[in-house]
Amino acid sequence: MVLEAGITRASEVPRLTRLISLGMLTFLSGCATRTARLPAPPPGGSPNSDYIDIRAGWRLTAVTPILKSGGYVLKSLDQQTSSDADFIGYEVAHYAVQGKQGGRVRVEFSSAEVTRDGKTESQLQPIAPLFQLARRPNYLRLIYLIRVSQADHNMAVATASRMDALDAITRAVEANPAEGCKVQRDASCWWIPDGIAVRPEALKTVNGVEKWVDAPR
Repeated sequence: MVLEAGITRASEVPRLTRLISLGMLTFLSGCATRTARLPAPPPGGSPNSDYIDIRAGWRLTAVTPILKSGGYVLKSLDQQTSSDADFIGYEVAHYAVQGKQGGRVRVEFSSAEVTRDGKTESQLQPIAPLFQLARRPNYLRLIYLIRVSQADHNMAVATASRMDALDAITRAVEANPAEGCKVQRDASCWWIPDGIAVRPEALKTVNGVEKWVDAPR
């Protein structure tokens, strides 16, 4: 990057913004994986995913890249020329997790901000609504795939009114990601679009100040 009189050249701003966004997406994805816990392996097999059960009082933060070409997958840095032209900005959306009886939760959209050309503006609705099926009180689980699958996704959201049904659909996703994640009679599963990073967060008091941090296992 070239600096002239202490000011970043205008031609470098899109590239700088993209690098910041890419770093944020990578950071959030990594944090999400580290907060996941490993379930007990199903009989006769080994787990193909990590997961984390979402608790009341947490929030879910989603970072969504905005691309001219559509979709949400940023190209790698070795394809920087074309990806700089494709990248417009990114959105950070927050979803509140509200507690219900028996440990069940429901998820409500809270706020969203879109950053383009270095300017950040609030939005009334998220670009990609992610948790419509989680508005009813249910047990909620984020499932992180740890192997390559034909499903071409890295994270699934599962909900169920009973824990045994939630465990059953989790095993179905582990066994067959392409077919196991779907709406069933007693449980539901849907994919977070590839390229969008979702991070569960919890409030923690640090030096007398409350702040959102990675949710505990």
